[in-house]
Amino acid sequence: MRIFAIVISAIILIGFDLGSKYFVEENLFGSAQAICNSPETNSAATREYCEDDRVSLVGEYLGIELSYNTGVAFSLPIRGLALQVLTALLIAGIIYQYIREEYTKKSKLLDIGYTLILAWALSHAYERIFIGHVVDFIAVKYFAILNFADIFISIWAGLLIIYYLFYGTECTR
Repeated sequence: MRIFAIVISAIILIGFDLGSKYFVEENLFGSAQAICNSPETNSAATREYCEDDRVSLVGEYLGIELSYNTGVAFSLPIRGLALQVLTALLIAGIIYQYIREEYTKKSKLLDIGYTLILAWALSHAYERIFIGHVVDFIAVKYFAILNFADIFISIWAGLLIIYYLFYGTECTR
């Protein structure tokens, strides 16, 4: 039953991540492109509107800005077949580590953490292999442009740190 819950949760998270990217591309930026591509028929196609490629959410510090990452984390320049093989190996390693070391501990915190990382990895793998890039859209000033999957990995890392800090003696062999 645990595995079933993990798989269903991962599928939901992958759907949420990919769906959010589709929504941003098509509804926020796709409509703006359609407006700006036909300025003669659309009065909203002002110069300021068409040149602004960012939607502010919290002043200038948090916004939505469309970006396509063709590399790995932080846009490192690994591309093509090497990136696809690296992605597959990373996913296989995560699954192996979880099944071999962590699943037997029957920890809900570990289950949640590994579900988040697996969902993130699979979502990004799908985009890298089938689309050729990862869509990022949450712009944080002075930091980066990221997506929900990037947030999932941060939550996962935090959950694992908490787990190993409080239950570390149970985790060592």
